[in-house]
Amino acid sequence: MSVFMPPGLSPLDEEPQIDLTPLIDCLFMLIIFFVMTMSFSRPVLEIVLPESETAEVKRADRQISVHVRNDGSYWMDNKTVTIAEIEAALLKSNNAVLNIHMDGSAAFNRFVPLVDLAKEKNNGRFVISTQARK
Repeated sequence: MSVFMPPGLSPLDEEPQIDLTPLIDCLFMLIIFFVMTMSFSRPVLEIVLPESETAEVKRADRQISVHVRNDGSYWMDNKTVTIAEIEAALLKSNNAVLNIHMDGSAAFNRFVPLVDLAKEKNNGRFVISTQARK
């Protein structure tokens, strides 16, 4: 059976068309792949604080040691303190280094105010103490 062609037209006179269906299918497959393999971040940063193989115990003459326990409380000289008390101790001791001892399971949002305080009141001088690997 033949297709009826009007006189004067040939099959080469038709407009060429590109079928976009396979392209759209490939794009959807790529989108699905990247969405499924993308790592989603948590709203709270939970980090494991580093351990150091080259840790050295150094004591500065003028340092203020602040311990952050796993419940998020701040401790100085074996007593609980507030950020305001830490700030007062920094202002009292001129050019002291803020030494932050952070518990590995403490929330990260308890660490950030100490760093901000060290940047504002202590010209950015602070130390993060780590523990030696076992």
